Amino acid sequence: MRTLSVASAAENSHSSIWVGQGLVSRAAELLDLAQYSSVVVVSDRGARAATQQVADSLNLSADRILELPGGEVCKSVETLGRVWEFLIDSRLDRRSLVIAIGGGAITDLVGFAAATYMRGVSYVAIPTTLLAQVDASIGGKTGINLGGIKNVVGVIRQPSGVIIDTDTLGTLPERELRSGFAEIVKHGLIADRAYFDRVVSRPFTHWSGDELVEIVFRSCEIKRAKVQADERESGERKSLNFGHTLGHAIEAIALKREMAITHGEAVAIGMHAATFLSCAMGTCPAADLERVVKGLITVGLPIRLSTSQNQGDLLQLIAVDKKNVGGESRWTLLTGLGACVWDRPVSEELVRQAIALIQPCS
Repeated sequence: MRTLSVASAAENSHSSIWVGQGLVSRAAELLDLAQYSSVVVVSDRGARAATQQVADSLNLSADRILELPGGEVCKSVETLGRVWEFLIDSRLDRRSLVIAIGGGAITDLVGFAAATYMRGVSYVAIPTTLLAQVDASIGGKTGINLGGIKNVVGVIRQPSGVIIDTDTLGTLPERELRSGFAEIVKHGLIADRAYFDRVVSRPFTHWSGDELVEIVFRSCEIKRAKVQADERESGERKSLNFGHTLGHAIEAIALKREMAITHGEAVAIGMHAATFLSCAMGTCPAADLERVVKGLITVGLPIRLSTSQNQGDLLQLIAVDKKNVGGESRWTLLTGLGACVWDRPVSEELVRQAIALIQPCS
């Protein structure tokens, strides 16, 4: 087992991240339950096995568990209301603990519910997808989607702890594992070239259990460093948005049109576009685009959309991105493999060229 501690200057607290195998069944051992008056679980329907192990470890009865459908559809006002009502019905007070078990959508939703219930109760994340383990569960970003815009309502509130058990990945479809590798590739591109070179050296299915623990841990280290340097996302933490400006627009289109695309797939396509923009803006060498494309393909991630999408629709969604300033589109761009800059304005003409690049090959 590997451990990290995340310091929160804003909240004057520290939270622990545990990474390893066989950790879910040790939840009672890892969490200091004596400090909480009561505990409930809100879980992803797809994480029943992990939820049962946690319930057995903590000796929780069925009425202390709320099961929800996972995925982006759960990040709604309606589902948020269901969670709040469950917390009220469970008679939680301000010394209670809420545990979120599942993918990134569940940890986003439950983290937001816990942060706003009685003006804030503690929560612990137990992410069961690779994407959630290396990204969504770390850093304190919580929230829901509204009006077709991803994560437009939310708060930054650090979890009390994060238990990352890579054994939970064993039941995931290959597509979900591949999706998680997009954020792993991103971490290498923005912070560690050697790590990038390593994780794109072979298909995502070719890593052993022990190797995967080390990969997940390194990604957690990178994200922890970004979060501690800039908890409220006023500077360096914006580097984590690489690939997300267009990626979130693609996801928003997918939600409206019921397209089958994962977050990681959308981010991978977004990273292709953002690397093109980096080269076009002169912030990184042209050869880096070829290297990024080759790496994404080796991992098994897409670099283009599977079906053509209207350029104007994507531009409209980019225009309402949270990272924009004064109506001006702002992007995170590479300055080389393993380094980046953020808050860079990009002209609409170049964005149009990037959107054209990621359309399906004719």
